[in-house]
Amino acid sequence: MKNNYLLIQEVKQVEQKTESGIIIPAEKFNRRARVVNPGDSDVLKKGDIIFKNMGKGTILTLDDIEFEVIHKSQLIAVIENDA
Repeated sequence: MKNNYLLIQEVKQVEQKTESGIIIPAEKFNRRARVVNPGDSDVLKKGDIIFKNMGKGTILTLDDIEFEVIHKSQLIAVIENDA
């Protein structure tokens, strides 16, 4: 049986400020995450930064660190590899 789920961790968005002083707020709904465990994926690797659908999967908290389990169908795109 193939594992079609990913273990991910949200990538925190920070508020940005332009050179002229205009504040650009962090996104209201964060959709970027780092892949912690790609399951049986042939395409994804640990450390990939992904863009996912809105909504939350199953939230897990281990040692005060929050992780999320999502189905691969919630994946929109791989943005970059951060490993």
